[in-house]
Amino acid sequence: MRTVVAVIETGSFTAASERLGISKSLTSKYVNRVEEQLGVKLFHRTTRKLSVNQSGQEYYLQAQQVLAKFDQLYHQLNSNNKEASGPLRVTASQGFAEELLSPLIPEFHARYPDIQIDIIVTNQKLDLVEQGIDIAFRASELEDSNLRYRKVMSLQSSVYAAPDLAKQYRHDMELKQLPCLIDNNLHSTARWPVASALNQSNTGNSLTVRAVFKSNSPRLIRQLTLSAVGASYQPDIIAAPYVKKGLLQKLDIGFKPLKYPLNALYRGGVYQPE
Repeated sequence: MRTVVAVIETGSFTAASERLGISKSLTSKYVNRVEEQLGVKLFHRTTRKLSVNQSGQEYYLQAQQVLAKFDQLYHQLNSNNKEASGPLRVTASQGFAEELLSPLIPEFHARYPDIQIDIIVTNQKLDLVEQGIDIAFRASELEDSNLRYRKVMSLQSSVYAAPDLAKQYRHDMELKQLPCLIDNNLHSTARWPVASALNQSNTGNSLTVRAVFKSNSPRLIRQLTLSAVGASYQPDIIAAPYVKKGLLQKLDIGFKPLKYPLNALYRGGVYQPE
């Protein structure tokens, strides 16, 4: 039943087998066995495409409920006698995974040694059902109402620069001349929000900045910021150690901090482990 559900959700035998950790041939065997037991076909099969038919849709809806009840029963009977175990598939952005999540993994592993963690590091918003993902950490406002979530923390990013660049700005540089490093994950254009009208070609509440470098790699942006190539938005929680060492300075120069929540998203269902 789990195999049939996985094939329907992923749309292919190959993706389902990868999610379940079994071979493609065994996946096909399980689906065939279910169809033989039911006496109906659940899929339309061609050499190029696999699609679920009406019987498959009806089976899928019922199977979800049965599996949820089974998981709930299994959890109730075993929760007092068994530690948490099994695979846990997680996705997170590069910045969050490398800077905030990685320091927590050793302690988590020590506490739950029987959980096998698989982390997909990407700045793309992956489909949790299609990719078989248990938890997705996203630092943004939520748009998908089909997903459940828990707020982990509130984040804020401010403009930072290396001390040499910060000193140069304070003495003889206008705001529009400040060399800026653009993190494409935060800004779709080279416009940064400002706190007030600055009379420097300002339109509304944002200002077109002098972009000297763009990238979707937060780590690369930070390294160039440390090298005084330009100023950039950095999460305050990540910049704090560099500020303490005197390697970065926050520039309170009129640019507004960016505030956003960090949420842990997961698929809905009758049973969800705490």
